[in-house]
Amino acid sequence: MKTKKLHILKLPSWYTSNFAPIGGRFVADQAQILKSKGVETNVLANVSLTIKNDKAEYFILPYRAFLSEENGLSVFRHYFRCLPKFPKPFNAKRWIKSTLKLFEKYQAQFGKPDLIHVHSAIWGGCAAALIKEKYGIPYIITEHRGIFGQSCEYAKNTFKDWQTPFLEKAFSEAAAIIPVSENLTPKIQSFLNKKVSIIPISNVLDTDFFHYKKRDKSEKIRFITTNNFSIAKAYDILFPAFDSACNEIPNLELTICGKNFWNNQEFEKIWQKIKNKNNFRFVGFKNSKEVRSELWQADIFVLASRVEAQPVAVLEALSSGLPIVCTAVVPKIVATAENSIVVPVENEEKLQNAITEMAKNYQKYNGKAISEHIKSVAGKEAFAKAIMEVYEQVLSEK
Repeated sequence: MKTKKLHILKLPSWYTSNFAPIGGRFVADQAQILKSKGVETNVLANVSLTIKNDKAEYFILPYRAFLSEENGLSVFRHYFRCLPKFPKPFNAKRWIKSTLKLFEKYQAQFGKPDLIHVHSAIWGGCAAALIKEKYGIPYIITEHRGIFGQSCEYAKNTFKDWQTPFLEKAFSEAAAIIPVSENLTPKIQSFLNKKVSIIPISNVLDTDFFHYKKRDKSEKIRFITTNNFSIAKAYDILFPAFDSACNEIPNLELTICGKNFWNNQEFEKIWQKIKNKNNFRFVGFKNSKEVRSELWQADIFVLASRVEAQPVAVLEALSSGLPIVCTAVVPKIVATAENSIVVPVENEEKLQNAITEMAKNYQKYNGKAISEHIKSVAGKEAFAKAIMEVYEQVLSEK
């Protein structure tokens, strides 16, 4: 007699608005690993569109739900239009109800899943709570949002009072909560009105792709960062800190992989004050293969972020064998004494000192050992083992 396949439905709170799962990369990566382990895994993607950010797509993309085969995954898609000029709570409630209806269409076609795996409580967790209430399907939440780490005033001020009842219900009704970093746990606990298992599990990375490679020698000491321009990434701290470090060590170079720099007023304000402009190398947005190539040409990775949960960019860098300079937003299981120098967020002086210290000592770090450590934390096998244990625990309690 054949054993019924475990049926997991991935429910991301955000997903890409085009037809390739780039914005939902972490969800797609996890789903593909589960499929390789014989688990029936599909994605329910109710993609939010706004006129401000998705002007063309808002009107052109399909209005009805449809099934899309994307890189070997079955993605049941719908494009949800946020109504302009309406308050955020209004659109949040509309998205949650829309997702419930989308699930009902999914269930009619694919059957009832054994478990719903939500990615972020805002607002997928709220939709899953309604589904549980109506159909009795348990759900777990993997929380990715760095704001739960409460690392700075910006993160703390992001939470609004109207969100509290939504988050209390989403987290409290979950069968288990999986923060991608232990740093997120205290804030998550503040929303619980009953005991729920909290089990940190790292983001997953293809460590075979981002593998160790010995670096060629260079006259320059090559730093790299791979983030788009935003307040969360703290380029207002990184650039002046690196600029000052160049005054002490003139052969430093910082490669920046990312978009949204030029023609950006906030960036221009920062850039005008930089004296050692020739030490900065902008290469624009890069795909995974191009990022890997840039990492293999670098000596050190640097992350100045004021808000992060579990940055995949750091995992990629470490997996390729680079030591890192980073802020305390990176989980301790990832950033260790053997692979990094860690500084507080929003501290330009300490970041500068860490950059100069790493520049003088980076050759002492063992790149192969750094890479192997990340494989044990975030590799496919490590992730699959950890997440399947959570699934089994939850389903045994049904």
